[in-house]
Amino acid sequence: MAQDKNIKDNILDFEKEMKEIEIVEKEKKVFTKSKKENRVQYRRITIGAIFCLFAVIGLISVFSSAFKTGRKILNNDAEKEEYNKLLRPLVLYDPLPFETPDQANKDLLRYSSLWAAVMNEDMSTYETDEYGQALLPAADVDKYLAKIFGSQVKIEHGTFTDPDEVEFKFDEEKKVYAIPTTSFPVGCTPKVEKIKTSFSNKTVTVGYLPPQKSWNDTSTGSVSKYVDYIFEKQDGKYCLVAIRESEMKVETSTNSSSSQSTEIK
Repeated sequence: MAQDKNIKDNILDFEKEMKEIEIVEKEKKVFTKSKKENRVQYRRITIGAIFCLFAVIGLISVFSSAFKTGRKILNNDAEKEEYNKLLRPLVLYDPLPFETPDQANKDLLRYSSLWAAVMNEDMSTYETDEYGQALLPAADVDKYLAKIFGSQVKIEHGTFTDPDEVEFKFDEEKKVYAIPTTSFPVGCTPKVEKIKTSFSNKTVTVGYLPPQKSWNDTSTGSVSKYVDYIFEKQDGKYCLVAIRESEMKVETSTNSSSSQSTEIK
């Protein structure tokens, strides 16, 4: 009997051990499965984060590119407007081409620089003569001459008459020009079409618009021709050194019709 009891106890102990082993195996499987799921989930999160990072980088690149493009366009428009303003006193007189400032008409240098000063300075701040004419200092004319053509170009000051037969009297003692109150140069106005920049040169292609009736006239018309204004970098800034006929031409459309005659016999 005692032997049977021992056998029975051993069987129970064995069954108990087997159950414990089974429980441990189940827990091990659950732990392994959980660990594997966690690894898969971590991998998914990592991949998702990488894709999100690339997406953010892509968006930043797109916005950055768009911003740079927009800024370039805005800057180009601003630069065009600057050259419109700078070249207006020259385009007014439709100057002949030249390859160096020395070849330019000396009178052109004088009255374009004078009108540049008149157009850009506040004339109400200047002293006037007995006729109410503003007295423009020759130094201001020289300032705009240098702004357009560079500091190496010089002119002789004195009384002169522009192509519109307006006389500008020069006071040798005071070194000032008397600016007629009723005068306004009648000529073409510039419309800068494009600006091509190289290492040390700029080619500014200008369209010539019809004459305006006053400085405040904003009306526009068709471009009559294109002219290239060549600027060269001198002392850190671009100065006008040449005027050339442009390769850019005004588009013209001509309609032609032909007629044929037939003989009826």
